[in-house]
Amino acid sequence: MKISSIKIGDILQGQVEEDMEKPFVGTVEKLYNNSVLIHITDYSPEDEDNVAELNHKIVVAGSGLKKSKNTPKAKAKTKTKPKKKD
Repeated sequence: MKISSIKIGDILQGQVEEDMEKPFVGTVEKLYNNSVLIHITDYSPEDEDNVAELNHKIVVAGSGLKKSKNTPKAKAKTKTKPKKKD
């Protein structure tokens, strides 16, 4: 993903094999020239120790990121209206 298309507050999915075993989801906190600082919000249970060691933050190259399917907008679309009781 190009850094120029990323904004602070975006929710992205990342994969960093050096630090995490599985993909993770997080919020962009800071932009750099070729990478971003991500606050990790969703991750695999097997990465719990890794996330704790990283203090829930990780710097990821733009090439290791993609838009997350778990954005608040996507969740809002999947909600159903409560059924009326007869």
